[in-house]
Amino acid sequence: MEKPTYTVITFAPVQGFIEKSRKLRDLYGSSYLLSLLSWAICRGAQTQGCSVVSPALPSITQGMPNQIILKGKLSEDGVKEIKSTFYLTWRIITNTCRKWIEENLNQWEYAWGRNWDLWGHHAWEFFSAQGKPGDTITEVRQLINQAKSSRNWTGINWQGESSTLSGADAIAYPELGRMIDPRQYNYQQEKQNITRFYQELSRKLGEVLVRENNQSSANNSAEKKEDNSQLSESEEEKKKQELIQQYGSTFINIREQLSIPELTKRLITHKTILENFQKELKLEENREVFGELPLNINLIAKELNPKTFKDLNRHKEEQEESKYWTGWFQGDGDGAGKYFQSLKEQEEEKLTNKFSEEMRDWGNKLMKQQREKLPGKSRMIYAGGDDFLGILYEENQQIQPLDCLQWFYTFKSAIWHWPEEKKITPSVGFVWSGSQVPQRDILQHCHEAEKSAKNKGRDRIAFRVLFNSGNYLEWVCPWWVLDVSDLEKLSKNSSDTKTPKEAKIETSVNLIESYQDRNNEKNWTHFYQDVALLESRHAFDSKKIIDIALGLIEIYFSQEWYEIIANPKNWFNRYDKNKLQTFTGILGDPKKLDSNCSNDLTDKTIQKLTNHHKVKQAFNNWVINLAKVGFRLTEDKKS
Repeated sequence: MEKPTYTVITFAPVQGFIEKSRKLRDLYGSSYLLSLLSWAICRGAQTQGCSVVSPALPSITQGMPNQIILKGKLSEDGVKEIKSTFYLTWRIITNTCRKWIEENLNQWEYAWGRNWDLWGHHAWEFFSAQGKPGDTITEVRQLINQAKSSRNWTGINWQGESSTLSGADAIAYPELGRMIDPRQYNYQQEKQNITRFYQELSRKLGEVLVRENNQSSANNSAEKKEDNSQLSESEEEKKKQELIQQYGSTFINIREQLSIPELTKRLITHKTILENFQKELKLEENREVFGELPLNINLIAKELNPKTFKDLNRHKEEQEESKYWTGWFQGDGDGAGKYFQSLKEQEEEKLTNKFSEEMRDWGNKLMKQQREKLPGKSRMIYAGGDDFLGILYEENQQIQPLDCLQWFYTFKSAIWHWPEEKKITPSVGFVWSGSQVPQRDILQHCHEAEKSAKNKGRDRIAFRVLFNSGNYLEWVCPWWVLDVSDLEKLSKNSSDTKTPKEAKIETSVNLIESYQDRNNEKNWTHFYQDVALLESRHAFDSKKIIDIALGLIEIYFSQEWYEIIANPKNWFNRYDKNKLQTFTGILGDPKKLDSNCSNDLTDKTIQKLTNHHKVKQAFNNWVINLAKVGFRLTEDKKS
């Protein structure tokens, strides 16, 4: 029997494409476009006779990961055809947006065609790696990582002013690309033209939506009659103009000056433009390539309908708007690669597909039931594969940081392991952000906080408090410190030799809930002030002692939690023979604290680690950051 051949395909840049987002609508547009491009790769592979091992459920476009695993022999021409399908999809997207603008704002003379074509051909890098017959999926994954290290990036040259969002690309407006004698360049005139263009574009987007909504409501004659009876003609026109402005500003703010890719991911969320895109895919010359379109390809327009979607605007210049602190979280699964490496060769393909199906089913269900699963008006922006991104907020009022914190108490057990337990654990970065911090900065901090959770040893959450000044505080802890269900599971496994009985982790409440100050209340001010005072007196500077930090834990937390935290056997990660993590320690991977420590954490090894100056410093910092971040996330924030 001939051994199977696997191919792995991916594309870039993904993280940068997501991070260059000012509005929630941009984030939705980014994740939607990435999913569409992944779907196009799957579709192109199927036309070449390959089967898709991962992602499972390729007919569901929402939440598709950007790494595609294919089974079947592919010729060099076959890979080129898949690549062609990938770029064709992106060009149809960009051309649809450009044509809509040119047809609906036909009073302008457009010179930007060449720039749109350049972005259509050079916005993405496409990578593929094919193994030999008999190579495992894991081995081909390693090949794709090698392929990604060899970049083939084409930069796009432009003249004119930079986008206000990224600062790296030119502002998209009709005169972009027009050849002008530098001696005749008029900056003020160009600035006025750009502002006028975005004003007209915003208004046209709003007009189309209002017209469509009026047509749909006109079907209900009773509603129409009631509206006419309550409003005079002038009042009705005034209301219409207000709606046009409101709907238009949901898509484009008149002060925004976006580049072509930034404008594309904004416009693709508009109902009319999305419908035009689908019509392009159904044209005769494209039908053979794309076949039947997925049923949920137009869900994003419904999800982001201005009548139901309240956008979080983060423009600093709009001082008249109320501003609120918000919570942002980003995360993904831990050690999926190590899990795949632990699979036997004969079951690798089947279990890889099953794993993908479980994660995609989880993401799909979570997106559908986010109203029940998330607090307030919070939204899950993206949940595909084992990656997810969301925002916690209330509409027109301040969500309390404690509400966000308490939601994470059951995240691992009630969200991640819902509706069934996953093969891997999650790592999450949560950012409690000041009202004036730009969204792109928040997303970068989310990414960095997630990396902190990973770097500290995985299976944990990093809480980051991000102030308007750009300064931040961070505290990282294992999930069992917060999630009592996870704690109970670890307690049941405490008889396992990998988690000694002496490493007690039995308690009925989590660490945060066990807190009480000297007045037996939940006010974190006393703990915070004590730490600040001790820091000012350099009490934690000694690399030899942790007694003060332990004393604070004993004073402010329950006796059970003091015993848990004071026990060094709860400080370090433990691993099995396949290097899979079996226990998540408070301080994380011991080798990152002492590179010379033994893999076998015997009592003697733990005793030696406990006396290491880096371990003592890490423990002191953990307690200090607990006080500072806990104070910020448990305060009553009225504005």
